[in-house]
Amino acid sequence: MFTVAGCGHLTPLGPDAAATAPPPSHLRSPLVLQAMRSQLPAPAGGCPARFTMLAVPGTYPGVCARPVGTPVTITSAAVSAVSSFQPRTPSGQVAPGPPAYQIMITLPAADVAAATAVVTTAYDSRGGVDFSVAGRTWALPKVFKPFPSQQLSIALPSKNQALQLRRLLVSSG
Repeated sequence: MFTVAGCGHLTPLGPDAAATAPPPSHLRSPLVLQAMRSQLPAPAGGCPARFTMLAVPGTYPGVCARPVGTPVTITSAAVSAVSSFQPRTPSGQVAPGPPAYQIMITLPAADVAAATAVVTTAYDSRGGVDFSVAGRTWALPKVFKPFPSQQLSIALPSKNQALQLRRLLVSSG
């Protein structure tokens, strides 16, 4: 299991987090997980060779990234309602500033090994995991340690962005 703590890194949630999630259902738009090597753009605003500028909510102007390993496409999952939380620093202290908004996604057991492989590849490359839906990167948190990945959280800087992402994932009704 993993979550995005703040908007910048992945950490394990805990053993009981997925146990309380509703059963998975078909997603309206697939979620693609891709290990990425990332770095900040050069002062002149460009990316090095083989890197592409990605627009990621909460980053300005964006981040330079390149794929590493094989992407995983998730077509069914349990998706929570949008909730807010106060981001924390890597040391665990509450970060100053406004709250962030998150959507919890619980993967079916059949997708856990593939998602864990993406997290491990991101860790091994000192990179992050690109969470893409409908051709757009919604988050690119850094991985600080590999772990089994059944539940994940996509954190966004605004409630509007979180609601928009949830609408892309879940059919109304």
